[in-house]
Amino acid sequence: MMKKYMYSICFISLLIIISSCRQEYEPIDSDFSQFGWRYYEGGDYLGARDWFQEALKEDSSFADAYNGAGWSLGHLGQADSAKEYFSAWIAQADEESDYLFDYYAGLAFAYNALGNDQQALFNAQSNFFGKQDVVSGDIWCFCHRKDINQIDVRLIQAISEFRLGMFSECLVTINATYTDLTKQLSPASDANQINGDFLDLDNSGTFTLNDKLYNGEWIDSTPDGQLSPGEERLFDSYPLYYDVTTVMGRSFLANHLAILAVHTSSQNGKNKLSCNTDRCN
Repeated sequence: MMKKYMYSICFISLLIIISSCRQEYEPIDSDFSQFGWRYYEGGDYLGARDWFQEALKEDSSFADAYNGAGWSLGHLGQADSAKEYFSAWIAQADEESDYLFDYYAGLAFAYNALGNDQQALFNAQSNFFGKQDVVSGDIWCFCHRKDINQIDVRLIQAISEFRLGMFSECLVTINATYTDLTKQLSPASDANQINGDFLDLDNSGTFTLNDKLYNGEWIDSTPDGQLSPGEERLFDSYPLYYDVTTVMGRSFLANHLAILAVHTSSQNGKNKLSCNTDRCN
C-alpha cells in the first residue's frame, strides 16, 4: 500500500509542475512553424502562410519558416512573393552545409510561373541538379508533399530549355526525366492500349532501354482529333532521338513535355518516386 500511495503523490506532483509550466510557456518560432506545416499538409495554404510569417516575426533567421512561407505562397499563386522568401533565406544560408534543395526547387517553380525561363532554368539545372550528390543516388521529394519531387523539377528544366530554343538540351532533359520515371511507368500490352505508356518489348515488366515510349502521336482513323479506343498509337525507341532542327522534331519534344506534365500531376498518382525520407524524420 505504501508503494502505491507514494506513486500517487508523485503523479499528482507531476501534474502540478506540468500545469505550472503550461501557464508560463510562450510559443517559439519552431512552434509557429510546426502549426504552419500542419495547415500546409491539410491544404490550408493561407493559414499556413500566416503561421510561417508569425515564426519569422519571432526569429528572422529561422530557415524552416522561409521555406514554409515560400511554398505556401506558391500554392496561393503568389509566385513573386514566394520567390522573395526563398531568395531571402538562400542569401543568409551557408550553401556548403545547409540543405537548400527545397529552396532551389521552389525558386524554379516560382520563376517558371513568372515566365522567367532563364532563372527557372538556372535554379533547376545549376542550383538543383548541379548540386545533387549523384553518387549517393539520393532522390529529392518535398517532405511535406511527397508527390512533389525531382521529376517536377526536371520538367521545369525541360520546359525552360524548350522556351529558350535550347532544343538539343531539352531532349537530353526529357530522356533524363523518363529515366527518373522508369519505375512509375505502366506497360501497354500492345499499341492499341490507350492507358499504357510504353511497349514492354523484352517482357521484363519494367521500363528498360529495350522498350519503346509513346510519342504523343496516333493514327487518327476517325478522324476527330481525339485519341479513341482502337486507334493505333505510335511509339519511339528509348533513349529518344529527334532531329530538333526540324519542325517535326520540335513537335515531338512538345508532345513529350505534355505527356510528362500528366506524369507529374498529383491528381493521377503516377508521380510517386521512392525517395530518401531520412531527413524528413
